[in-house]
Amino acid sequence: MKRFYNTLFTFALGAGILLLTSGIQKASITEADKMFCMKEYAAAGEVYKKVYSNTKSKEIKNRACFYTAECYRLSNDWAKAESWYAKSVKSDPKNLEAQYRYIQCLKYSEKYVEAITEFNNYKKMGGDDAHAEIENQGSINAQTWKNTKNRYRIENVKSINTKWNDYAPMWFKKDMLVYSSDRLESGVRGKDKYEWFNNGFSDIYQLTLKLNKKDKSIIEGYSSSSLIDKKIINGKWNDGVVCFDAKSTTMYFTKCNYGEKNDGKGSKCRIYVSKVSGTEWSVPEPLPFSTDTFNCGHPYLSKDGQTLYFSSDMPGSRAKASSSSDCPDVQAELSQDLWMVTYSKRGNKWGDPVNLGNVINSDGDEVFPFQHEDGTLYFASDGHVGMGGLDLFYAKGSGIDWSDPINMKSPLNSGGDDFSVIVAKDKESGYFSSNRLNGKGADDIYRFTMDPLRFTLSGVVRNCKTGETLTNALVTITNSSDTAKVILKTDAVGSYKLTIRANTDYELFATKDEDYFVPSKTMFQTTKGLTNSADLVQNFEICLLPIEEFIPVEGIYYGLDSADLRPISRDILDSLASTLKRFTKLRIELGSHTDCRADSIYNIQLSQRRADSAVARLIMNGIDSARIIAVGYGENALAVPKCKCELHDYDNKICSEAEHQLNRRTTVRILDFNYTPPKPKVAEPTRPGRRPGRPGSERPNQR
Repeated sequence: MKRFYNTLFTFALGAGILLLTSGIQKASITEADKMFCMKEYAAAGEVYKKVYSNTKSKEIKNRACFYTAECYRLSNDWAKAESWYAKSVKSDPKNLEAQYRYIQCLKYSEKYVEAITEFNNYKKMGGDDAHAEIENQGSINAQTWKNTKNRYRIENVKSINTKWNDYAPMWFKKDMLVYSSDRLESGVRGKDKYEWFNNGFSDIYQLTLKLNKKDKSIIEGYSSSSLIDKKIINGKWNDGVVCFDAKSTTMYFTKCNYGEKNDGKGSKCRIYVSKVSGTEWSVPEPLPFSTDTFNCGHPYLSKDGQTLYFSSDMPGSRAKASSSSDCPDVQAELSQDLWMVTYSKRGNKWGDPVNLGNVINSDGDEVFPFQHEDGTLYFASDGHVGMGGLDLFYAKGSGIDWSDPINMKSPLNSGGDDFSVIVAKDKESGYFSSNRLNGKGADDIYRFTMDPLRFTLSGVVRNCKTGETLTNALVTITNSSDTAKVILKTDAVGSYKLTIRANTDYELFATKDEDYFVPSKTMFQTTKGLTNSADLVQNFEICLLPIEEFIPVEGIYYGLDSADLRPISRDILDSLASTLKRFTKLRIELGSHTDCRADSIYNIQLSQRRADSAVARLIMNGIDSARIIAVGYGENALAVPKCKCELHDYDNKICSEAEHQLNRRTTVRILDFNYTPPKPKVAEPTRPGRRPGRPGSERPNQR
């Protein structure tokens, strides 16, 4: 039932059924074709195999071989389909459809290298098909995806699964899970078989999650499964693929084959709704837009209850690729597209369905939508580039405006059909269905979890000149989450390491105060956008303060013929004062300069006034004047010497005003680390019995 999208999908071969000849052989192949067109694939496949074994006609043998493979494929027995397609390709090399399906089967078995080889053979045979290109790109991608490290961990939930199809899990209430199964052992129809798959009819089951008492996010086990209802919800034919409203009081689900008269003569799937009263569900009613003239199924209701997403081949869906058929009265198929319909509270009714558009929908099938509460749309598709059959995808957006779908890759996707994913609120766990290799049954339910994200930040601090690693260097780290500051000290080999948060920006720098190192540049690291755990590395180089060298200090400039400090110059000197307070023994020279205009004696005097004004600013910040020497250099050390001014005759261009400004500056030079702070004055002790006061204020003794 879950594969209502996989309706008749065959190809016209040879001259068709009407040209087949000879008595019993004709009757046998005709019987098989009839079963095939009625979608009784299991029975049809057995007849085709008998025809293949008994006929001497090469044409009939080739046809029977190909359609045997088709029956196995449409019954989802891909291993047997692969074997029969291989026979078909070998006996009928011109059958491009067999070659194309053979490529699909190899992908399904995750034989990606072989699939690529067969694609090249397909091209050599004249195959030129965009869908084969998509299959080939999927094989190429799959080899990379399978070998790429990620956080996903999956497990087959064996306590739920059987040897039949168990699929489409959905959360119910706070601690239950609902899913669909066509098992024969306990369904409403007992051991009655559904001819398409030769399994039972699909029913809806429920179970209770056994949650950890302290941490409800931890699932410790599952109760035994039971039918959610034996009379109202689960009927005589195919029922399944369920979703609920936020209160778990309204159920939307798919029912197939019931027909307009509820007599089991219908050929389509429809979406029904039922409401609970106490413990009883109401009689299901089909939604008004879902009729028995096309398929509708796989409903999912948005958290606010206003939008229902579903899959359908209703008019307006894209034409399905390669939908030719030998069956009479079968028209070209439409693909299963994703649709949405909104509910009007004012009108108390559902509106008209809207196709989600060609970014989401391909000319393959898009099925099993699920919308996370953050708006992300998850779904399965066999039309986008994938690893095998149906692959899981997600896209961001709303309405009909969506980003390009992103493949969820291995291990969620495999060579088989991977579909019906549901994702927890934190996106760290969930469930999905798959018929991948090595499962317990056909379709199985899997649970996925994600390894916790772990990030570290580490590195070493080195001397910028010698390359020597520095012990006891300080690495200061702040983050964008809470602006907390962490200061780490490097170890005996000059390294540091810290565990850091996900989705966070970091700023960090290194210094070494006691040895007079200049702080490093501020560096930046981030864990934003990282989807896997990582060890980030940030190394630093720091330099000793250079004795007798000028330190580049940009911004202490003066106006023409002025010694006044500009606001930006005051800010820079305030910062310099902070440096002097950190390096308590440091002594510096403040050297001020002029441009080359005016005479040299005047410029010496002007530059000295500038140096004195800079020193005064530092003293105002609490710096001892003994730590600073003020020197006026006049025009003797021009920053831009090779330009012509009024009183000099250089060979080069006349100085611009900008160049003159660069000359009117104050520089900083480190003298040494020999400053010794003066000892604090000690107050003279007061004589016992004597009250402090002004000299001579004592009263004369009174005798």
